[in-house]
Amino acid sequence: MDVSLNFGSPQRTVLAGDSNAFPVDSPTQRLDDLGAASPFSFVGSLRIQTSSQLYYASASAISPNWVLTAAHNVDYDDDGQVDGGLSIQFNLPDYGTYTATSSVVHPGFTGFNNPSLNDDLALLYFSTPLPEALLFPTFGSVGLGDEVTMVGFGRSGYGDLGYMTAATLDQRRVGENVLDVMLVDDEGSGQAELFEYDFDAPDTVGLIGGSLGNDRESMIGVGDSGGPLLVMGENGYEIVGVNTYLLSADGTFGNSAGGVLTTPYLDWISSITGIAVIPEPNTAAIPLLVLLCLGLRRWKHLKSSSR
Repeated sequence: MDVSLNFGSPQRTVLAGDSNAFPVDSPTQRLDDLGAASPFSFVGSLRIQTSSQLYYASASAISPNWVLTAAHNVDYDDDGQVDGGLSIQFNLPDYGTYTATSSVVHPGFTGFNNPSLNDDLALLYFSTPLPEALLFPTFGSVGLGDEVTMVGFGRSGYGDLGYMTAATLDQRRVGENVLDVMLVDDEGSGQAELFEYDFDAPDTVGLIGGSLGNDRESMIGVGDSGGPLLVMGENGYEIVGVNTYLLSADGTFGNSAGGVLTTPYLDWISSITGIAVIPEPNTAAIPLLVLLCLGLRRWKHLKSSSR
């Protein structure tokens, strides 16, 4: 989730593994330092200024004029609408900083004053086009048990210790996980709209649902809302989701996080941006009763860990 900060102190993280386990891992080993040649060059940081506070988040450029992020990143009064008077800057390392002209929130997003995590997507419009050299991602689909990649900016740490480091707008980190849960939409279609994954300790490697390894397993942390969930496709990384919420915010093993799958929203994205996308059906679903029970659990934790 995004978090209110003192000016100049962003707190977003992709967490590293155990500080004492093998393979050796650290926040510096999670840094994406390939510059403009990075396969994640389309992922940038957001600097969001309200009338009284400064916030940080993450986002993905999906076309020369459009950037995808979480709706709550532009809705700080939690009413489901874009706040007035926001100044939003999108920073792409090795390319520059660009100012958003306008924002569009998904019409189904109700804001965090109402206990729903669904539809938490927003599109940012840039009248000044993003760099021509930037390679934009395509959209894909994902299923339970699939390996996924998360990308985010800022403060990092270790799974056994929690948050340890400071951050800047230019430090892009990368981590991996496996999807453990998919939750159906809140309007009764039965289609999966939300995903969740947990942050497993390295002693679970090789177990069912265990860690991918000390140097791979990771989790998005406080302030990384709006960053992408990715899978590797035939032509590079594909966006399959947007990270939007946490079940706990201390950054240690055993915590879980989640977000919004993009497949159910491709028609909406295309209608706003004009990008030609082909929605692929996502058949993963769980009983609505389970969704409601898990939803109550998430909301309690979400309120305790929000900005």
